[in-house]
This record gives sequence, C-alpha cells and structure tokens, in this order.
Amino acid sequence: MELDADIIVIGSGAGGLSAALPLAQAGEKVIVIEQHTVPGGLCHSFRKNGYRFSPGIHYVGQLGEGGALRHIYEGLGVAEDLVFFEMNPDGYEHIQIGSHFMDIPSGQQATIERFRQRFPADTSGIEDYFSLVDKITQQLPVISETRSLKDFLMVPFRTRDMGRYGLFSLKRTLDDRMSNPVLKAFLSIQCGDHGLPPSRTPFALHAAVTGHYLEGGYYPKGGGRAIPRAFVRALRKNQGQILLSTSVQKIIIEKYKKGYQAVGVRLADGTELRAKKIISNASPKITYEQLIGREFLSKKLLRKLDQFTYTTAAVVLYIATDLDLAGMNLDSGNYWYTGYDDVEEYYRKAQHPDVAEADECPGIFFGISSMKDPTSFRNGHHIIEAVSFISYDVFRPWQHTSFDNRPEEYHALKRKLTASMLKAIEHIIPGISDHLVYCDLSTPLTNDHYVKSTNGSCYGTEKTLRQFGPFSFSGRAEIKNLFLCGASTTAHGLSGATSSGLGVASTILCCRPSELMKNMGQTLKVIKN
Repeated sequence: MELDADIIVIGSGAGGLSAALPLAQAGEKVIVIEQHTVPGGLCHSFRKNGYRFSPGIHYVGQLGEGGALRHIYEGLGVAEDLVFFEMNPDGYEHIQIGSHFMDIPSGQQATIERFRQRFPADTSGIEDYFSLVDKITQQLPVISETRSLKDFLMVPFRTRDMGRYGLFSLKRTLDDRMSNPVLKAFLSIQCGDHGLPPSRTPFALHAAVTGHYLEGGYYPKGGGRAIPRAFVRALRKNQGQILLSTSVQKIIIEKYKKGYQAVGVRLADGTELRAKKIISNASPKITYEQLIGREFLSKKLLRKLDQFTYTTAAVVLYIATDLDLAGMNLDSGNYWYTGYDDVEEYYRKAQHPDVAEADECPGIFFGISSMKDPTSFRNGHHIIEAVSFISYDVFRPWQHTSFDNRPEEYHALKRKLTASMLKAIEHIIPGISDHLVYCDLSTPLTNDHYVKSTNGSCYGTEKTLRQFGPFSFSGRAEIKNLFLCGASTTAHGLSGATSSGLGVASTILCCRPSELMKNMGQTLKVIKN
C-alpha cells in the first residue's frame, strides 16, 4: 500500500514538534496532525478582546550561554525565529509564604548567598542541598544519552549521587539537612512546577526543576506561541507538513506476527493516512484507550494504564488591568503566594473537594506577561495569567457536557473561583479587583477540550517514585512502529516534553539525542533585563 508519509505525529505540543523537526531534517516525510486551530498544545497563545494570553508558558530556563535548551534551539535551527527576554535577575521568583517574603535571584552562587544571609543557622544544609541539586542536574542527561552496552554498564558510576539521593522524597531531603520550616517552604515552592507536594516528590524530580531555573528565567517575545511557530517554520522548510483543525479518530492497528503494529491513522472525516511509524503526543490514556483500544493491549499495559495517576488540575485566571503595576513596584518576576507556612498543607487544601467553597483560594501563582514581554504592553493595560491548583473532582459533574453549552451551575462556580483567586492576588496587587478591564477563567474542562488532557492534568502523569524515570511510560510502545512523547513519558514542562520528542526521534534514527543537534550557525537572541 502506498504510504502518505514516513512519520505521522499526532499532536503539535512541544514533544510532538521536537520529534517531528529532526526527523524531517533527516529526510523523513513527516506529517503533524493537530486538532486545534493553532499549533503548540499548552505552548499556544490565544487572543480575547484584543489581549494575548499564554496558558502554559510562564517562564523558561537554561537559555543563557551554555544552557541546555539554548543548545537545542540553536542546534535544531529554530533560534533565528526566537527572541527571549530575561526576567528580573534580582528576583525571577517572588515568594510570599504566610507572612514571610523572599526573592530568588538568577545564578547558583547568588541564590546560595541569599539563602545563607537569610538563614545563617542553616548555612551547611543550604550548601549541601544546592550541591546535590547541581550534581543530580548534571547526572540526569547521562541516562538519555545511553545507547551502547558500555553506556548502560557505566550508568551506576556516572549517576552515583542520583542513585544515592535522587529517590528520597524532597521532604526527607530537606528534613535531613535543615531545621527552619520557612527555609524548607521557600525551597519547596517550585513544587508548583511539577504539581506534587514535597512528601510525594522524588528529589531527583525537584532537583531537575530547580536546576532548570537556577541560572534565571526567560520569557519568549510574542508569548508562548512564538516557540511552536518557530518549530513549524523550520518543519515546513524541511518539507514537513502540519494539518490544523484535524482530529485523529483512530490509530490504525494491524496484526503483526504474535502482536500488533501501527500502520496509519483514521481522521474524524474518515480519511485514512498511512505511514511507516506513528508518534503520539497525546497522553498515554488517550493514545491507548481512545485512539487504539484496550483490546489491542497486553494485560501488563492495561494494569499500568489503570494504576497510573495524573497530576493535579488547575484553574487559570486571565486578566487585563489598568493599574500602574510598575508604579506599584511589580516587575517581570513570577509571584507565588500561599497563606500557609507549610507547602504540604497548601496541597492538602488545594486538593480537598471543598476548596471551591473557600472565600480565598489556598495559594496562587501568577506572572505579568506584559512586563515579561514589554512589546505586549498596550493601551496602558497589563496582562496577568494566574494559576491555582484544584481537584478535577470539583468539575467532574460537568465532564460530559458540551464545551459551548455548560449549565448555569458551572458558570456560577467559575464566578466563585474567580473571586477567590482575585482575593489571593490582592495580597500582592491591592485593589486589582476594582481595576479589571478583562477577566475570564479557564477550568480543567477547558484543558480537556483544547489540549485533550486526562482529567485536566497540568503536567501529565504524576512523577512519583512509582511513575518516574524507568517506571514511566516508555517512548517506544509495545505495539510495533508506535511511539509516545510528551509530558507523561520522559518528563513534564517545556524542557521535559522537548527532551521526550528528541528521545523518540533519536530512537527512530538510531542515534543519541545530542547527535540531532547540528551547527546551524544560529545564535539565540536573549535581551538582558
């Protein structure tokens, strides 16, 4: 049968595009299929009332000189279409925990020194903690570069610290090294970047997140959409295709020896496209249960699908305000707030079914994207995206209602949650509730609709010890010629999903991920703060 492509990629999130581009550059005929009207998955942006919002990209790390993500963008040839702004180097994270405040600066030594000055009694523990973060961050890439038998045999020696400390929980790691609860809370606040409380977070996971941002945060000019747009341009330059507003109904499966193989996809309009290999950027649950069907899966995989849990859901508040935020001494850094001194308690409250009844949400994260990207500041109005975790169970009663026709009870809940989030933001931006030019709330059901998430999940599968690293879903499926990438495989977030796509591409091309990067003669433009 004549093939329509060598590779079909389902979904144009960071994982899908990072797999598609190097495959196209290697000469493979690639088709990316995206059900939304724009590419990017959670990296996309949208406009409402003339304001641009980016739901999933709040900051990006490792874009300074020698940064890993910078190396990827330059090596894949997308750097020439990207510009990033450096966020406030004296405080790319502004944290308020109860009545305690702290700003996290760019740079490992600057960060350590600030913590030392604030918590001198815990100097030894602080130094030991960041030393471990540094070691584990350097050792993690060793695994993705493993290909030969010699590589595998050397892994235990080259990842000694990760094997010794990485599987302890973040809570235990902190408790073993320091006594001040406020210090531990500040070091735990970035749990919001992976969605797990300290007691359930493998230290290797948190170290990877902390290490990713340790040299500072950056924001793309043009918002989140700038990143997928750059990848799509490069993909098309290499004869790759992307089909927008096109839904995949099924992955076509055929019998192969004693198992099955993927041979193509069937679109919602009935069209069938055939390819040598299929890459799914959808979640494992959607890929295996909806696009394939449980009847084609082994008992082992079925157990895994039934047992795996997904990360917390969230509500996202999109705001345009006429307040003079610069005059209020706010800046391009992120803002984290919780009224609880214990981050663990924040997670308990956020996941409680009664969280929607509270007058004020238990905690919030927000950024002012019009200060991160000054070119987006128009008409004297600032743009804010605010996030608060919430249990998907709060919205489960409307899970099967139509996106365009939710009942009044759903909209009443949105109004209540909006008020509770604004009340939390008031701790940092007093008076904002009276200065709203635009305000709307997206829910976990919005996430399900636009990016086909599982239970509104922010970060794919939970990266707990039982679901992390070698225990996560493999990029190579048990069905021949089927591959998975995205937040539920290698790791979550922009960097993790990008790595997962590169991992799949390198598997198909029988090379190391680092070998996908070429000298394109490009230099990423980063505008200093």
